[in-house]
Amino acid sequence: MTQQQSINIDSKKLFNLGANMMVAGFVNQTPENAKKLFKDLKQGDALRTGELSAQNSGFKIPVKLQLDRSEYRGQFNFPNFELSLKAMLQKFQTEVRKDKELKELRTLTNETTGGILFNLPSGVEINGNVNVLMMAVEPMADCIVIKLMFVNPDQFAV
Repeated sequence: MTQQQSINIDSKKLFNLGANMMVAGFVNQTPENAKKLFKDLKQGDALRTGELSAQNSGFKIPVKLQLDRSEYRGQFNFPNFELSLKAMLQKFQTEVRKDKELKELRTLTNETTGGILFNLPSGVEINGNVNVLMMAVEPMADCIVIKLMFVNPDQFAV
């Protein structure tokens, strides 16, 4: 017999979870460990990075990290990824500085999956190629996936 739990996590907490996961996994790590995480993510698998616990029930759900680089342009290596990630985290930091309570957090929701895309695109130009990195959170049957996604930069052209 399987038991299905329903959990509700507000988007501000998911935003903080994702941002903190990026900082812990890449900024606060040794270069060797950050490169290893990048190499593992580059394979496309969702990597288990922790778990969330419900305050009242103690229910725990795994949290995984995944990278979608299908729209990435140019050479995909750790230095280029790191530049994109730092630009995204800088954009997040600017948003938090402007709105400490994150009352105006811009999100797009996938009605079918319940996934949330944080509408804070950050673009970086490297060797003539523009890449835009965004973060999303996808609920799965057995976990929550924090997904870093390179999206087509042409949709942001003016």
